[in-house]
Amino acid sequence: MNILRKQDLSITYWLKGIFSTMPAIQIVDGFPDASMTLPTVSVEAQPIVGLPFELGNRISLKQRFWIIDAFAQNKAQRDEIVGLIVDAIEYGISVYNYDQGFPPGVSPSKIGALEVSDLRVSPIRVFPELQEKMYWRASVSFTTIYHPITS
Repeated sequence: MNILRKQDLSITYWLKGIFSTMPAIQIVDGFPDASMTLPTVSVEAQPIVGLPFELGNRISLKQRFWIIDAFAQNKAQRDEIVGLIVDAIEYGISVYNYDQGFPPGVSPSKIGALEVSDLRVSPIRVFPELQEKMYWRASVSFTTIYHPITS
């Protein structure tokens, strides 16, 4: 499995860990479909940008943009979900080697971390007549740079 997929899975399991005491919250990898139940938190990786790292070296740092959407039943629930995500981001996001297996059966080893920057939180306004399930929605967006653990 490539490192980008391991990052995707790490963020999904990171979110599952944040909301482990709230089993009613559904965590989905990718934008939810029409069968979504509330509350739901979705994560979607966006474009990757290669940033020059060293003169004379073709290897670049990969900056990734992420969007986490929170869909809730009301404003208070939406704000609580977003608050938990923002608080957890301050501690960073670990990346694990999912070639070893997946939780809860396996505890894969940590292979690096995502350094988070440019954190933004935005409520998304949708008229309830147009789409009831998306009315109480917020978006948490941020960029990351992956830092592997070196021995």
